[in-house]
Amino acid sequence: MYNLEFYLYGIIPMIVGILIMWKSIQISSKRRMILSWFITFIIAISFALAEYMLFLISFTEAWPTYLPHILLALNLIMLGIQLLLINRK
Repeated sequence: MYNLEFYLYGIIPMIVGILIMWKSIQISSKRRMILSWFITFIIAISFALAEYMLFLISFTEAWPTYLPHILLALNLIMLGIQLLLINRK
């Protein structure tokens, strides 16, 4: 089976990315603002790139990098900004 590193650096960040994307879409559909949909679009693009890189790193013999984790952290920051926009109005 796979080792602990596979779950910590591969599977758990993939799940966190899916949750961030899901929450962003949920916020945008609830609060129909152009800025919120723009943030969701940016999150979706970086989410797709991060998930693609994590998939390549986890399931092929690709060289590991921290770029997907950085993208997911930036997505989390943008989700926080999106939440602040909702609480502001």
